[in-house]
Amino acid sequence: MPARKDPFHELCQYWEVTDAENPTFRDVYDQHAEGVYNYPGIIFMTDSTFLENPRATTRYGKFVLKGKVINAQFDDGKKAVYTIQDLQNSTMVVRRVEKDHSTILNLKGAQVFWPDAAVNPFNKINSRWRMKPAKAESPEALRGRLRECVQFYEYFFQGHAESETSEIDFLGLPSCFKWYQGGIFVQGPKNLDRKWINCFYSEGQALEARQMMEDALSKKYDWDTTQTNWMKQTTTVLKQIHDKM
Repeated sequence: MPARKDPFHELCQYWEVTDAENPTFRDVYDQHAEGVYNYPGIIFMTDSTFLENPRATTRYGKFVLKGKVINAQFDDGKKAVYTIQDLQNSTMVVRRVEKDHSTILNLKGAQVFWPDAAVNPFNKINSRWRMKPAKAESPEALRGRLRECVQFYEYFFQGHAESETSEIDFLGLPSCFKWYQGGIFVQGPKNLDRKWINCFYSEGQALEARQMMEDALSKKYDWDTTQTNWMKQTTTVLKQIHDKM
């Protein structure tokens, strides 16, 4: 069994919000997609940054853990205090106070850890490909955005493969991929994920990028057939795709 983590490193994992008492709008809905429900969560990272709603309208900040109190300051200057009320195994109950609004959050730890914040897919640099550009991009810029997308999923698979979980959940994440054990495919133009399309300046640019990705996947890659963990197998192939793009 892996050694028990100290409180800080136990906190630094992916937490899914399973229930909320007196939630805010952002706890329920994706603020950038009208009428779309959120899949709320919190990721605390080992460089003391954190992210609310990694699968919706992202909100970054810095945090300090003191005992059972997490003092947080968001990048927009707003502050919040998260007080841990209960922590048992992989579940946690916290009370979040922001201004005069108090919310009780029930969290479930995914047991997915990224000890090195630099390879956490959800840090600001590794997630910047998800930010919609203000103007149309050149083919070179589109290719760069795609390389960052591939690297995001490389780190995403790597964290799951090296953690204490046998499950991986893509729900709510923008993607153009179809994942299989021993194979990666690109979604068809008519079935392309709307959240992935919204990462680009226009639908036309998203379709252009989709074709680039399909062309990249048509190349030959080395699948390790001796590897029994499909997440580790996929991680190495994603790295090859990233390096060849």
